[in-house]
Amino acid sequence: MVIKMEELEMFCALHQDIGKAVIVIGECGFERLEEIFSFTNMSDCTLVFSWTKKDILVLKERLWNDQARGIITLPEKLSFLSYYEFDGMEEEWGLYPVNCSGHELLAMIKYEPAYIVGSIKEGQISAYKIWEKCRNTCKEIHLKTWRAERPPVSLDWKKDSYEKELSIVFPVYNVENYIEQCIRSVTAWKADYVEFLFVSDGSKDASADIIRKYARNDKRILLIEKENGGCASARQMGLERVRGRYVGFIDPDDFIEINMFHKLLRKAMEGNFDISLCGYKEYYENSGLSRNAEDYIVQPYIDGCYDANKIKELVTYSRVAIWRGIYRTEFLRQNNIHFYTDIKRFDDLPFKVETFAFAKSVVMLPENLYYYRLEREGQDVAANDQRLYVHFDIFAYLDQSIGRTGNQQLIDYYQMCKLQTHRYALEKIQDNYKKEYLDRARKDLSALMNEQRTYTMTCILLGNEVAEDFRTIMQE
Repeated sequence: MVIKMEELEMFCALHQDIGKAVIVIGECGFERLEEIFSFTNMSDCTLVFSWTKKDILVLKERLWNDQARGIITLPEKLSFLSYYEFDGMEEEWGLYPVNCSGHELLAMIKYEPAYIVGSIKEGQISAYKIWEKCRNTCKEIHLKTWRAERPPVSLDWKKDSYEKELSIVFPVYNVENYIEQCIRSVTAWKADYVEFLFVSDGSKDASADIIRKYARNDKRILLIEKENGGCASARQMGLERVRGRYVGFIDPDDFIEINMFHKLLRKAMEGNFDISLCGYKEYYENSGLSRNAEDYIVQPYIDGCYDANKIKELVTYSRVAIWRGIYRTEFLRQNNIHFYTDIKRFDDLPFKVETFAFAKSVVMLPENLYYYRLEREGQDVAANDQRLYVHFDIFAYLDQSIGRTGNQQLIDYYQMCKLQTHRYALEKIQDNYKKEYLDRARKDLSALMNEQRTYTMTCILLGNEVAEDFRTIMQE
């Protein structure tokens, strides 16, 4: 069946005011029409075809015969047209494509339907392209895309549920040497359904002035100024102000490929995914060179994954890189996912863990579109002293949110995340801080799971070498 009839039936039941409709018939059998007419209340319906005149005549005869036998009730006004003969409707109307081709659908939408509900084939025209063309005039769009040898994906959208489609938050602190490159890279995409929220966290340099300069010529840019409170507080303030259906985060000393967010939003919307991600590049400040970062971008995430248990694996295997993706705003709010404002660094770690822990759908682009700047003076990534103790504050928060789920699989993956974080810290930390870090790490690794299970799961999920590192940590 090319379209779930129960979905269309429910839509029509909720929209009894749609008296006029156009049904575009692509590769669809007569049975589909019978089902549609059995439950709709259309008074004026136009059937649009790319069929032969002979096939249309046969269809007409079958429809009239079925009505005479009481099987269906046809609309009072029923027209049969080819797609190039249709010239629109004067009043508000709904468009129902049933596995139709791209040129047929494009011929219809130029007449500005109020509702679009139906199905299309992958490769002929994208649901996102239809949305871009119709978003200013449509009230609702519900399009299922059928994909060869893969599950279908659906774009479900309602006008006015959000003021914007995408919000991007920038935590800004003393980045005057880099922020212009960042701004130019994100604003090159000229979509008017995007907003850019720059949160100046008490910057003492010219960062805010540079943002103001660009804001004068781009109404999508908003500058929010606050007292210094750390990156988490800036991100959280931005998150609380967003008006977008999706939200993303950029560190303003980094930059992106100009089409990054366009691609991420398209992927996210065409499957109603909670999270849409891409790969990233490590950009080296001193040399100006970049290289693709290794990451866990593999199937099934590239095709889109709706398996929550599979997504939980990313708690362990995916790097902390929240800035190379976008997140469905309602998903974050429903799961109370936010930034812990009293954590002064590495606040992206708990955000990463909680998003993958609770997401029900994720899609990844197999492209490296974000440039993560390294070798910049003052970066947290270079910390090798007591600043690394912040990991214990982070895991204290996460022990509560992850532990209360009672989901053993999730706790296993979370424990692996803990272990890898502590291994990383112990490799970097100065010797005079190592003993205290080890003592605290042993206690932390025992908080939610006993030593034997941790060792066993480490062998299974990360390999024997890492498992032996864990044993060394616990025995030192």
